[in-house]
Amino acid sequence: MSAAAATEVETVAASVTDTVATRIAAICDMIQGHRASGTPISARRAAAISAMIDDVAATAAEGRPRAFRRKRRMAGARGYKQEGRRIGQQGGRGSAVVMARHRATCRAVAVKSLHRRSGLLHGGRRGRHPSLVTFRTVARKPGTTDYSIVMDCVGPSLRAVMGDRGGRPFPEAEVRRIMRQLLTGAGAMHGRGVVHRDVRPDNILVGDGGAVKICNYGAAKSVTEKDPPFYDPAGTCAYVAPEVLVRNADHGELVDTWSLGCVMAELLTGKPPFAGEDEAHQLFKIFDVLGVPCRRAWQALKPQVHDDKVQLWRAQQHQQRQVGPRNRLRELVPEETLSGEGFQVLKGLLSCDPEKRLTAATALQCPWFTEDDDAAPVSGRITTVSKIGAMASKSLSLAMSSVGCALGFLRLNALRL
Repeated sequence: MSAAAATEVETVAASVTDTVATRIAAICDMIQGHRASGTPISARRAAAISAMIDDVAATAAEGRPRAFRRKRRMAGARGYKQEGRRIGQQGGRGSAVVMARHRATCRAVAVKSLHRRSGLLHGGRRGRHPSLVTFRTVARKPGTTDYSIVMDCVGPSLRAVMGDRGGRPFPEAEVRRIMRQLLTGAGAMHGRGVVHRDVRPDNILVGDGGAVKICNYGAAKSVTEKDPPFYDPAGTCAYVAPEVLVRNADHGELVDTWSLGCVMAELLTGKPPFAGEDEAHQLFKIFDVLGVPCRRAWQALKPQVHDDKVQLWRAQQHQQRQVGPRNRLRELVPEETLSGEGFQVLKGLLSCDPEKRLTAATALQCPWFTEDDDAAPVSGRITTVSKIGAMASKSLSLAMSSVGCALGFLRLNALRL
């Protein structure tokens, strides 16, 4: 090798060494900053750090920088053996969900096929939570554009369980247990900036011991996105919040708590509280039970449609009753079905006025949830907010340990360059 070529090789090697060392230092500073401030690393941040480590390792191995990659490597569909048993369907277009096993680990999973127009972002919500179905990976059939979502295999849908009961209502203690889990899961989801937008019994799974988990994020959206909001219709009419029915593009997490209120009422009565045939009819069904909202509450919904109909309904209501809006929710769910404390939660979730509607976190603070129902048969052990916090801290500690080991490996590689 000529002297000039050798010098060029040494220069490139020195440049790569400096690059790797600088990027390792940046990763260390980032983690040290979290430790010093006492701020836990979020799941998204941990994933980003992991990707950065992978990228630095590739740079060290190949001797040249590579473009930063956020996406994880996609799994191959051949790694999963379908067991031929269909366990349900999810989504408005009825995507089939089948049971399969990972060939290497024999872990049972649920595999849902994706349509071409399905967004991988919405299907790929990561993060573990006892009341949310865990997404594992996206698998692609080799040589095709056929994709599938791989999730934990849980059990039948809440809709199927309700069907097995023949429409018989659930007792209050069981409803409290189910709602505690669903609200805790929704709160965790909203804390990550995700709104589900299609919470209904079909998208809630019941596992061993009766633990319930929210699934199917095909209609989900991120409320942290900086793009201007646009109206994107989603959800099932009987469970859709009023602000979605009037095509308010700027809706957020409160649309999920409305849907959970509808699920709660259905568990208690055996049927959805409002069942319309289209947007306008659904809105009429809601106002027939909860009363036509006053002008201030109506404007809080930021309506884009149906304003003339609501004005007509309000005028008819005043002519018939000569009083303000009348809420008939208690007639649908009487005291012998639901206690006063439970009704406080239901009424707070099913508020037409978004400014008065309960968030998931606020609903869990209501007195109704102070009772413990460990002996109830349907939904298994309760996972409290404090336990979830402890589990999250443990997971973060493990993640920090893994990152530390990976950084140590990278430092050794850097010293060898």
